[in-house]
Amino acid sequence: MNKSNYVSLSGTLVKDAIIRKNDKGSDYVLFTLSVPQTGTKWYDYINCIAFNENAAIIAKSPLKGTPYHIEGRIHTSSFDRNGKKHYSTDVVAEKIEMVNQND
Repeated sequence: MNKSNYVSLSGTLVKDAIIRKNDKGSDYVLFTLSVPQTGTKWYDYINCIAFNENAAIIAKSPLKGTPYHIEGRIHTSSFDRNGKKHYSTDVVAEKIEMVNQND
């Protein structure tokens, strides 16, 4: 993993993960983690995507409130919809583990 673009997050799923297949039939999963901000009572909501075997890990327990630790990289993109430019920032999960809720 490229350490110059490295993210490590622990949080819980905000809503049930969305499981999809790409044009080639490979699984991918879209999910949002609620990650507590250090030293505050506030949370950040981070959009994430996982592919292949990492998608399978989330797919085993894709329900709202499930705790996960992920490591990955930030990916930015843009797209046009109805003549308006939209921007997206996501974390591409390259390592995922479900966290014991007692930890």
